[in-house]
Amino acid sequence: MPKNIKQFSISKQKLALLVLEWSVGFRPAGSVWVLLLALRGFSLVEIGLAEAVFHIVSLCCELPSGVLADVLGRKRTLMASHIMFVLSALLMVASRGMAGVCLSLAVSALGYNLESGTREAITYESMLQAGQGADYLKFSSLQNGVYRFNASGAMLLAGATVLLGWRRAYLLDTGIALIGLTAALTVREPARDVPGITLRTLPAALGETVRGAWALLRSDGVAVRIMVLNALVGACATLTGFYLQEKVEAAVTVPALLGPALFALGLGGGLAGLLTGRLDRLPHPKAAALTGAGVLLCALAARGTCLPVLMASGLLAGLLDDSLQLVSDKRLNDRFPSAQRATLISVSSMIFSVFMIPLSPLFGWWFS
Repeated sequence: MPKNIKQFSISKQKLALLVLEWSVGFRPAGSVWVLLLALRGFSLVEIGLAEAVFHIVSLCCELPSGVLADVLGRKRTLMASHIMFVLSALLMVASRGMAGVCLSLAVSALGYNLESGTREAITYESMLQAGQGADYLKFSSLQNGVYRFNASGAMLLAGATVLLGWRRAYLLDTGIALIGLTAALTVREPARDVPGITLRTLPAALGETVRGAWALLRSDGVAVRIMVLNALVGACATLTGFYLQEKVEAAVTVPALLGPALFALGLGGGLAGLLTGRLDRLPHPKAAALTGAGVLLCALAARGTCLPVLMASGLLAGLLDDSLQLVSDKRLNDRFPSAQRATLISVSSMIFSVFMIPLSPLFGWWFS
């Protein structure tokens, strides 16, 4: 047993991880960045270009960021992630045209890449090291709830964010990202049986991590199936939620109620912990089939114009999506070796992006 386990406080670790979730979820300016750019005079074409830059960087950097987390350590990667968030907000404050906006969004995408997979890996390994592996699903559900409720809260404050002005709003995001960076500094790196890395050995270590991850993907068909089913259901639920925002906006007759309606629409994912325990008792294919069928029913119902039905569809789709995501993360973490954990979680995220590419226009046609 590693010597530093005695000094490892899981309570402090959990608190730091929850603060990280809060700081990533609660971004007043980041939650309405499209609106803030439009108010600055950017056209929809320019905003679409900026969003494309974000997704291109995200897709290209997802796997390399996971490999770096496995090789250089989870704590360092989380720190780098929040440094990127701070830098992205400051770049947006300093931006004067499209070049600055695109650079800010590219840095933001890299920040999310560095955080994605790393958070799940450090949470799972911290729980294992503290002898609380059986409670991982419960705590990850709490993390998800903190993120979802704070992201919805940021949307609820959209009107106040606009009144604050885009520069001050992004300075507020900078302060929140600095709080996240402070929390990352207090995180303890769970003990792992990995050799020390130097500049000379870094290329070989990166290559070994990639080869190990590829070997597992080739040999573990169950893990690949979990990734694919989870990504497919997640893409359908995410797109349903995206297009529901426009449907809800059209259905709300009192403009002042739009913010609260969008806030409520995002609460479904935060309630996923109510379902994960029951869902985890099922074989994963059955859990994916049940949640997938529920999401498709939500997509069917969301084509209407009745506001209560639209709200119920959005809440249920979010609940089912996040519940399956949490259960899938637990099953995958149980199968992944520590040395390639973040890399393999990043592969799962890439599969989600692959599904999003063809399904986005298909859902656009469905909701049109």
